[in-house]
Amino acid sequence: MKGWKVVFKEPGKAELETFSVKDPGDGEVQVKVYYTLISAGTEKAYFGGSANTAHKFPVTPGYSSAGIVTKVGKNVTEYKEGDRVFVAYGGHASYNVKKSSYLVKIPDNVSFQEAAFTRLASFPLLALRRARLEIGESVVVVGLGMLGLFGVQLAKAAGALPIIGVGNREVRQEKARKYGAELVLSPDDPELTEKIYEYTTRVNGVKGANVILETSGTESGLIESLKYTSKHARVLLNGCNRVMTKPVDFYKYVHLRGVQMIGAHDMTRLPFNSAPGNWTAKRDYITLLGFMADGRLDAKDMISEYVSPDQCPEVYKRLINDRNFPLGVLFDFEHFER
Repeated sequence: MKGWKVVFKEPGKAELETFSVKDPGDGEVQVKVYYTLISAGTEKAYFGGSANTAHKFPVTPGYSSAGIVTKVGKNVTEYKEGDRVFVAYGGHASYNVKKSSYLVKIPDNVSFQEAAFTRLASFPLLALRRARLEIGESVVVVGLGMLGLFGVQLAKAAGALPIIGVGNREVRQEKARKYGAELVLSPDDPELTEKIYEYTTRVNGVKGANVILETSGTESGLIESLKYTSKHARVLLNGCNRVMTKPVDFYKYVHLRGVQMIGAHDMTRLPFNSAPGNWTAKRDYITLLGFMADGRLDAKDMISEYVSPDQCPEVYKRLINDRNFPLGVLFDFEHFER
């Protein structure tokens, strides 16, 4: 059987290729994919050939898929043909064959399109777990892309008070307010630090942010965030800050304030046996799909555009060149015919 997948042949070149879909082996499951989510920050870095992505070309991008089980291999008991599932690390491909541990069943009232956001939403969830967020602590979310907007929703679910969003683009600022941010500010505001100090002091009695979720991945976002921390704050690096060129006064902003800077990359998770502050990816996937099912997490509102997989060359050129690239862009394999 023939399948289709998106491949980065070399920096700046994306193509749709065919591949032979294999039968599942021992402990594996074959999934017919309906939708996959473009992770804009990661895939932009890969497509552009960033030196610190640790990927060699050619590479198949994409790590969050949803579809139906078409075949199961030996010793697979938890899944059967026809099950609706989320798949991690499947790539932008029309079929996935993965170990059953990479799958999670999708609740009946969650769509394939919503489920395709699961892995990306797990990144800010991991960061907030690492922060050991206490109910009533303030959270500032820096960057209002998909990571940041999921971060706002998860901080709300976790009991943060207040939640402040820092980001530009009016449509994203409005979504942050909709999802629970009581105050939304521009990173270019010359009084950014003073406004955060005033608001946190007034709302929860502590000057500065207790927890900062840095999802922008920018040098300026991280450096500026250190200026409005509270004492003993936790700064979560969640947005892949790949390039740093400016000096940072660690003595003033980290050492004297007792601030913790915590790496929150998905690859630092425990592979099994969840522990406080460090759950396995699969347990977080189950949590997030449950939040989508009961309404605590809105993924549907993140969807901006559906594209056909054969449009991948144009889509990735837009990703590189268009600063206003949409939020949630899904490859639609369900209706793809060629």
